[in-house]
Amino acid sequence: MEQQDSQEFWKLLLPELNIPELTDLYQGSFEDYIAAVDGTKRERRREEPFMDLSLEVTSSSVHDSMARMFGTPELLREAEGNGWRPEKNADKIDALKGSLLRVQGLPSLLQLHLKRFQYDWQFDRMSKMNTRFSFPAQLDLAKICSGTITKQQRADAMYQLQSVVIHVGEYGSGHYYAYVRPDLYSNDWYRFDDDRVAQVSFRDVIEDAYGGDKSINKSKQNGLFPRLFANFGYGGRKSSAYMLQYVRKSDIEKLYC
Repeated sequence: MEQQDSQEFWKLLLPELNIPELTDLYQGSFEDYIAAVDGTKRERRREEPFMDLSLEVTSSSVHDSMARMFGTPELLREAEGNGWRPEKNADKIDALKGSLLRVQGLPSLLQLHLKRFQYDWQFDRMSKMNTRFSFPAQLDLAKICSGTITKQQRADAMYQLQSVVIHVGEYGSGHYYAYVRPDLYSNDWYRFDDDRVAQVSFRDVIEDAYGGDKSINKSKQNGLFPRLFANFGYGGRKSSAYMLQYVRKSDIEKLYC
């Protein structure tokens, strides 16, 4: 039986439910732009809707990955053959290409997809990247968003982590389970693994979800040499977060009370 990717399944499921009010909660947008650097003010801007954001796990954390995605633009150089053609039949010119995230485009429910499955050019196959990638319990996007931000908008850029989908195993195989915080006013977390449900701490969540080398060096007081102790989470060496769901802090009362 072919394994269904959890992110792909979610994107297929949401339209099938046909509940516009639910879809609207996940609907966000950012701005893509290309702007000439020759002072002519030629530019092209386009609003891009999204239901989730896919983050590169090579950036080590959610904040760093989003800062790269919506931070310093790429310079397209005509001399290197990848300049921008502002009009049909026009000469290519140097330009900046980037994306901007604004508070007004942030959704109530922010779904983040961690790009764990990528093509390995060395071995000519898809593989799983289990590198360490951290995420906070409270995510502040105010510094990621562009433009002047008011006090109210700063509050609208604050998110609380609600759930984490874990993948354990390799590409094309393995198993999914989830950690959920049903009550966002408490720190009680639960692990849902098929029919097995257990209450856990947030430390248990991150030990299982961050990925990477989860071993730590410790020395016994009466020992001469350090010993290596495994510090794996519930899923073991191959477990790591694949999807994260954050809830906008200012919308919690409206959505869950």
